[in-house]
Parts: sequence; structure tokens; C-alpha cells
Amino acid sequence: MTFRGAHCTGSLPVSSSSRHLKHHRRALRAAQRVIINGEGSLHHNSRNTRRLLKICRMLAATHPMILVNTVWQDNDPAPWLPLLRNFLAVYARDRRSQSQFHDIGIDAEYAPDLTFYAYPSFPTQPRSGYLCTDSVVSTWTEAALKACQQDEQLDFMTLFTRSLRYRRGSKDWHKALKYRFYPILHQRLGVRVPPRYRSLPYAVNDIGKLLQKLAACQAVCAARYHSLCFALQQNSPFAAVTSNSHKSISLLEEIGIPPDRFTIKTEDMHALKTKLKQAEQNYAGIESRIEHFKHTAKTKINSMFDHVAGAR
Repeated sequence: MTFRGAHCTGSLPVSSSSRHLKHHRRALRAAQRVIINGEGSLHHNSRNTRRLLKICRMLAATHPMILVNTVWQDNDPAPWLPLLRNFLAVYARDRRSQSQFHDIGIDAEYAPDLTFYAYPSFPTQPRSGYLCTDSVVSTWTEAALKACQQDEQLDFMTLFTRSLRYRRGSKDWHKALKYRFYPILHQRLGVRVPPRYRSLPYAVNDIGKLLQKLAACQAVCAARYHSLCFALQQNSPFAAVTSNSHKSISLLEEIGIPPDRFTIKTEDMHALKTKLKQAEQNYAGIESRIEHFKHTAKTKINSMFDHVAGAR
């Protein structure tokens, strides 16, 4: 956005609540508008949906707002409509979400996920082994960890790449402590902790190395939406796992990929490697569709940036 004459005065993570706005008063005073990056939060009246709703209500009186890069699925429209109608622009990152916006009377535009705007490409190299990622769905992460521990050809990786540090007064202090101590409690004392914390030892705390690992595998079981995005960007054969919203399936639909050939359900975990081998074999038939999507995605995102920068 910088070369369009705009710059960011500050940011607030999606996990923040409305009470954290007070720590960003200076950034808000300097801002002419607020861009809400919806990501995968706005679905099924989730906790993050409710958080964002409260934040938007507090900002509506003082700042014009723009909603971008968002999923939208099965939310109660009543509390949102007064806000959405006054947004300068609304951009869904998938067509299903765009359609649900239209159903409630919001003229939303479409632009693919922002990770398709710019990403590194790694040299073609011999691929080896199969990779499985964690999921927002704990039962999947649990099953995937078990499957990978039982098969030496299956490697596990979590997309938690940021090591949270404890800081007194930090809004994430409790999360940072869990990230630090839960894996230790599980590994050394056998204490049962949620799957997301058991998966932390498999984190690659560098986005470049994470993408290189995806680019080097024969096929990846993409159990998170962004792991699917990264696999597509790195030309890695994949089997996608249905998530807690329509985001992954909608992405496949937009590209023109038949979901039944490139998805896997939790109950099919026993056939995980078979599914990945099939995806590897079938991948050549969809490569041209993926390349076309990636090319048009950047064009659509650029158009969105132009609109956002000039919105009044």
C-alpha cells in the first residue's frame, strides 16, 4: 500500500478484545480509516466474530472502515448489518462468502487470500516424503500426530511459527506460558495437554524454512487453510482437509479443482498415505488451473488495493 501513498499507523491482532483499543490510541488518532482483516474469523458467530463485532462498533463513530480478506459464513446478520452498510468497502476472500454477503444485502467484492499477492518460489528439486499439518480442529491434530508417529514416511508440521514470549502486562501472557510449559509437561511428565500444545515441538519457527519444507515434499496433507494456500503457491501436490468453515473447499472450487479427488476427511485417516499418493498422481491434471488462479489472484488483489487506497 505504501506506493499508493498509504501507510499503516498501527495494528491489532485478531485475538484482541475491545479493551485493547486503549493501547492504540495514538495509532487510531493518526489513522484516516481502519482496515479490518477478517481472515478466517467471521463464521458461525464464533468468539473472534463477536470480538471483531464489538471492536467495529466502538470504532464506527470515529473511523471509516473497510473489511478485506475475509470469510463470511452463517453469522447472525442482524448485529452486523448496521456496520456493514456503512463500510467503505467489503471484500470476501472466497466466492461462497461473497454470495452469503449478497444474500443479506451487502454488495461485497471478491479478491483471493492476501498470501497469493507475494510469496517466494524455491528451485525445483527432487521431492521426498509426505507431510501432514496440524488443524484448527483438535480431533484432526490428535489423529494426525498419531498417524505420523506410526509411519516413518509421514512427517508432521504445525503452522504455529511464532514463539510467544512472556511479558508482564501482555495480553498474551497466559498463552505464552502455555506455549512454553505445556509441551514440557507432556514430554517429561506425561501430562495430557490439548493437541495444539503437543504439536508445538514440530513447529518451524521461520516462514522461509516452513515454505521450503512444503516445497520439498512429495505431497502435503493440508489441514489448515493457509497450509493449503502455501502448498498451492509452492506447486506441492496436496490433499486438503475440510476445516471449521467452507474456506478450504471454496478455494478449491474457485480454482476449479474437484474436491472429491483432493480432500480427505478425519474418518479417512487410516488411508492418509494412500490419499496423498493419489493426489500426487492426479496433480499434473490440475497444474494449469492452479497457475491461472495464481496469476489472476494478484491482479484481483491489486485492484482491491487500488480501491481501498482511494475509498472515500
